[in-house]
Amino acid sequence: MRILIAEDDQTLGKFVREGLESEHYNVDVSVDGEQARSAALEKEYDVVILDLNLPKLDGVSILRQLRVKKPSTPVLVLTQRIKVEDRVQCLDLGADDYIRKPFTPDQVKEHVLPVLAGKQ
Repeated sequence: MRILIAEDDQTLGKFVREGLESEHYNVDVSVDGEQARSAALEKEYDVVILDLNLPKLDGVSILRQLRVKKPSTPVLVLTQRIKVEDRVQCLDLGADDYIRKPFTPDQVKEHVLPVLAGKQ
């Protein structure tokens, strides 16, 4: 199983990556929106974990493009945005779930692992 993490905070990206790798998943990390969009559209991922506040291209734009080109790829939004409108927008655009920062490693696993289990 392969996971893409789109997160510009390198420490946080490493933290999430290590937690998922401990579950024996292959994880790639992109640190900006353009890099994340390219990876998500060019490679096959079982789930994309997407921050909304990315440099170069925001996560909402990436989510829109993913839903057009790869509508069945699960997307978990992981963000600092706390407005209800942001959550509603992402879910309306097709995000599978929305987790606000700060979060615990178990929260990410609780949301990601069932998606991956359904693909096995």
